[in-house]
Amino acid sequence: MEFNIDSCETIEKLSVLKAGAVFMNTDEEKVRFAVKLISSQLSEIDFIIWIAPASFFANDNYRAIMKKYGCGLIRKMRFFSIEAVSMSDDKYLQLYSLCDKYRTFCVVDDSLTIKNTEAGRTKRLLSIHKKFKFRLILSAIPLTQGLIDLYSQIKFIDSGILNMTEGQFSNCFLPFYQDDYQTWKRWSTPENEYRLIKMMKPYIYRCDIKDWNTNICYHNCDFELTPAEAESYRQEKEKFLEDKEQVAFMEVAQRFQHIYTIAEKKVEALFRLLEEIRKRREKVLIYTKYLDEIVFLKETGFFSKGKYVEMTGKSNKRQSIRMFENDVDIMLCTYRVDRLNLSLRHCDNIIYFSQTFDYKDKLQSLYNLHHHETERRINVYNFWVNTGLEGLIRDNLDRKRNVLANVCSLMSREAALKL
Repeated sequence: MEFNIDSCETIEKLSVLKAGAVFMNTDEEKVRFAVKLISSQLSEIDFIIWIAPASFFANDNYRAIMKKYGCGLIRKMRFFSIEAVSMSDDKYLQLYSLCDKYRTFCVVDDSLTIKNTEAGRTKRLLSIHKKFKFRLILSAIPLTQGLIDLYSQIKFIDSGILNMTEGQFSNCFLPFYQDDYQTWKRWSTPENEYRLIKMMKPYIYRCDIKDWNTNICYHNCDFELTPAEAESYRQEKEKFLEDKEQVAFMEVAQRFQHIYTIAEKKVEALFRLLEEIRKRREKVLIYTKYLDEIVFLKETGFFSKGKYVEMTGKSNKRQSIRMFENDVDIMLCTYRVDRLNLSLRHCDNIIYFSQTFDYKDKLQSLYNLHHHETERRINVYNFWVNTGLEGLIRDNLDRKRNVLANVCSLMSREAALKL
């Protein structure tokens, strides 16, 4: 999907609007396009402030891309990690001083990191966003959790686009609905997604998000609890909820999912699938939500010593990647631990052994596979246990996937021409 307008028109719009957004899931093209926009305004600025996650600056590939396209601007560039802006008063004061005294062009790469209005990084950047003469956000995707992700990003671009509080935004674009569990939730509608993207459209300079699904074959694997497991699950739930009048949903979800995650039929199916993958001489990445799932799987004795590698919070991640890409065919991995933009280009299969509400975790794992373009087919296996909670997670992920797909479609050139 591409939203690419004539260069002269783009530069003219930037000169007038002083702000905009670029959504591209290829780092090199994203940085190249941003540098092109910045270069068109050099006579109007004194410094370029480039803000990105610390993991980006620590990544060899990202640094090489910045050096390749930004070398002519390096004397004007000042780099800040998003974490430093949030946690370091010294770094924040340096940033404040720069944008207060000089004409600056501020780029926020991976702008999803400022989607949470309660986060310190978001509050600090929104408090000074008008001091930047130019503002540009970059991201691989515009949202992961729903339209609410766009609120802070749009506010940073130009608070006049919406001119409303977060509460007003929710009431306007995220109406309540009641799910099967009689719980009130907020979800956007295609009509509201259309309205919001129409408002945002003038500020979108490029939307070129490749559809990874064309090379992915999805498999949903559903499992039942044994009668003994179902009874134990029921008892554990009742015990946990005993004498509790109110509970925090995520606490309950975390506790309940942990009870059934190593269900017997699910584990047996995993081992059968791994045997099939081994016979195909392919590599496989297994995602788990909990560290003790990995401990359990290792203790079953199924995995031969030296035939698998772990990537958890305690692992040497780069070493684990090297081993996986060379001699080892199985990687056991927890969600979120691989957010280093590391390539897993030799992986043929992903198994989501346990599920997560956070759609970004799944998107990140697919990004790692497609960090280098490839034409090969990739199998993705989703393991589901037949419980009410798993059904809720499934529905939640489907809704987030549909919102993202519709928003990206609306941002495409063909759809934009109709707005």
